[in-house]
Formats: sequence, structure tokens, C-alpha cells
Amino acid sequence: MAFLATTTDPINGLTEQEAASRRATGQGNEMPLQSSRTYADIFRDNLFTFINIVLFFISLVLILLGRVSDVWVIAFVISANAIVNIYQEIRAKRKLDQIALLTRPKVTLIREGRERIVDPNDIVVGDLLVIYPGDQVVVDGVAVGDGEFNMDESLLTGESDLIPKKAGDPIYSGSFCVSGAGVYIAEKVGQESYANKLTAGAKTFRRVSWLNFKISSMRRIPMPCCVCFRRWTPLAKTVRSSTSCLA
Repeated sequence: MAFLATTTDPINGLTEQEAASRRATGQGNEMPLQSSRTYADIFRDNLFTFINIVLFFISLVLILLGRVSDVWVIAFVISANAIVNIYQEIRAKRKLDQIALLTRPKVTLIREGRERIVDPNDIVVGDLLVIYPGDQVVVDGVAVGDGEFNMDESLLTGESDLIPKKAGDPIYSGSFCVSGAGVYIAEKVGQESYANKLTAGAKTFRRVSWLNFKISSMRRIPMPCCVCFRRWTPLAKTVRSSTSCLA
């Protein structure tokens, strides 16, 4: 049942002209769908790795020494490993993007006195949003009208208790409506919403400690050393044999 049919308050919401004007001034909920890494990140992380850079310089040394056949072996190993990893990550990215598109929540808002279901990107500051049981809040706002409902904010605060909401109470993005129904007015959209600030903080670059850097470096050293030892051992034997013959 539509919420407007159950309330006695006159609720009209914004007009389409007001919504377009606010969107033009940057008050829209512009949140691009990004469920995984970009293609540029995938190629960069698989091509410009520490071991690939080390093997590249080893290949330059081998070319200077005239051991071109060994360089072809190294190039084949690097290329095969990069191609397999890139293919698997791109395939996984496309699947994740499809899942994210299917599970993207829809919102119910009121404009010009009518309810309509829209994409979250269509929300602007000042929109009246209707919330029903099972709906996820996508922008921050304040409850209005005579509706009362209970919210689950466990994803934000860790508290499992339901939080009752009525007119004047804050509504946070990332929470869910468990029971009841009501209307809230959008106040913080896009990157300003509470859930997006939490997500941005979780993705913030954290400096690696000195100990972690040393452990990570020591873990990567053995393979280049083994490669160098394997390539240089025949050369060292050749040099010793030549020296013995000259002596």
C-alpha cells in the first residue's frame, strides 16, 4: 500500500523543476557504481610487480652477456603469469559488476504529491523518501510526518538493538528499516553521507610499518636470488674452465 494513502499529513515533496535546479547546483546524489577495481588497476598490479621488475633487470644483464635464450625463458614465464592473472581478475570483475548492478537498491520518493521508485542517483537534497520494512537507507536525513518505524543500525554501530524513529530523529545511510513505515527528508547525499564517509575512511591509504616492509621484502628475495644463481652458475664454470686452460 502506498504511504500517502495511510497518512493524514499533506506531503507533496519537491517538484521536478526544483529537483533539476538542485541537481544543477551539485546537490544530487551522484554515486557511480564501482564494485571492484578498475581495468587500469588490474593491469598495473599484475605487470609492474616487484618480481617482474627484478627479472627485467636480470634480463638486461643476460642480454649484455649474450645469453639471449635465457631471456626468452624469463619473458615467457612473466608473460604467461601476467596473462593468466589478468584474465582471471577481469573475468571476476565483470561478474562482480553484474551482481552489484542486480543488487543495487531502489528508493521510493515523493515528488509533486506522487510516489515513484527511482535509482539512488536520482535523489537530491530536500527530497522526501519513503521507507518500508526491508528498505535500506541510501542517504542521510531527518524523519518527518506522523510515521513511526524501527531501524537496524548494526552495520554502522555494531548494536543489535532496534532504534525507534519518529519525526525529528536522524536517519543514517547504511541502516535498514525492520518494521513500520515513514518518510524522511534527504539532507546529506553523495560523499557527504555517513555510510560513504565510513567507506572512504576504510579505503584510506595506511603506511606500512618498517617491520612489515622488511618481512615482505625478505619474502620476495629468494626467487630472484635463485634465478640469478641458476643463470650465473654455468657462466662461472665456463670462466673457471677457461682460466684453467690458460694456466
